[in-house]
Amino acid sequence: MLKEILKGNIERKTITQIYGPPGVGKTNIGIISAINFIRKGFKVVYVDTEGGLSIERIKQIAGDEIENILNNLIIYEPESFEEQSILLEKLLYIDNLGLVIVDGISSLYRLELSDKVDENTRLNRILGRQILTLLNTAKKKNLAVLITNQVSDTSNGFKATGGKILEYWSKTIIRMEKLNKLRELILEKHRYSEEGERIKYKIVKKGIDIIP
Repeated sequence: MLKEILKGNIERKTITQIYGPPGVGKTNIGIISAINFIRKGFKVVYVDTEGGLSIERIKQIAGDEIENILNNLIIYEPESFEEQSILLEKLLYIDNLGLVIVDGISSLYRLELSDKVDENTRLNRILGRQILTLLNTAKKKNLAVLITNQVSDTSNGFKATGGKILEYWSKTIIRMEKLNKLRELILEKHRYSEEGERIKYKIVKKGIDIIP
């Protein structure tokens, strides 16, 4: 589905961010993207920070390919923001890696935010270093990076968590919204495709169906 809105595959050597409220299908897109890269002969790292990655859901989408998919899918489940940093540093040493997915880039970050300004400044620096680690790894290994992100409520609706840090370093940003029973992708930022393009879709057993 990302291929349709991006007019091509997830761009290598950059960071693609998708964000939206719970239930819009961010993890589904992550699974579908992982399967597509594995079909091309690559390994995929999936960093699941929210515990939302279900092996049963992967089986539903992968079907008869499930054995090959699981053999080439490396799943990490960090339990702290610090552990997330450590895992991202290891990506450079994984051979034949084509895609890194961080499902919930800001989830553990948000858990550690407090009313202490100094501590929050430290967390922002760590988040910035994590993003630079991902970007540098993507460039050195010629791989794609897909991060999913949560949202924060604002007076005008919602915005992606992580502030300017994630917005600046993500060369592609896609917003996901609920439309009653349907969902919608909105391309907010891209270097080559037209910004503002929209695609409606629904979540089904085999993954995601685009609505013409």
